[in-house]
Amino acid sequence: MLETIERIFDRVLLPCLAAVGDWLSNFDLAEMFRQGVYFAFHLSLTHYLLLAAALFTIGLLGVMTRRNLIALIISIELMLNAANINFVAFSQYLGQSSGSVMAVLVLALAAAEVAVGLAIGLYLYRRNGTIDVEQFHTLRG
Repeated sequence: MLETIERIFDRVLLPCLAAVGDWLSNFDLAEMFRQGVYFAFHLSLTHYLLLAAALFTIGLLGVMTRRNLIALIISIELMLNAANINFVAFSQYLGQSSGSVMAVLVLALAAAEVAVGLAIGLYLYRRNGTIDVEQFHTLRG
C-alpha cells in the first residue's frame, strides 16, 4: 500500500507540482497587465459596434416582450447605453469629442426618463395595485 502511494506521488504529483512551479516561475503580472491594457485599447470600431448592436437587440427584445414597467425601463436603459457606446466609439475613431458630449447628454436624458417612468409606475401602483403596462389605458384624460 505504501509503495502504491509512493508510485502515485512519484509519477503523478511530482510532475504536476514541477509544472505548476515552472508556470509560477515564468508568471509575470506586469506583462499580463500590459497585454490586457493593449487588448482593451486596441479594439477596432467593429468590436464596439457589435457590442452595441447586441445590447440594443437585447433591449429591444425586452421592450417588445415585457409587461412589467420596471423591466421596460431597464430595457430602454440598455438601448440608450448601446447608443452611448456607439457615440463614444465613433468619437474615438474620428478623433473628436462631440460623441462623448452626446453620451453625457444621453445619460441626462436617461435619468429624466427613469424619473418620469418611475413616477408613472408609482401612480399606477397606488391606483391599481399593479405596475402592469396593460393598465396604461387608465391614464387617459
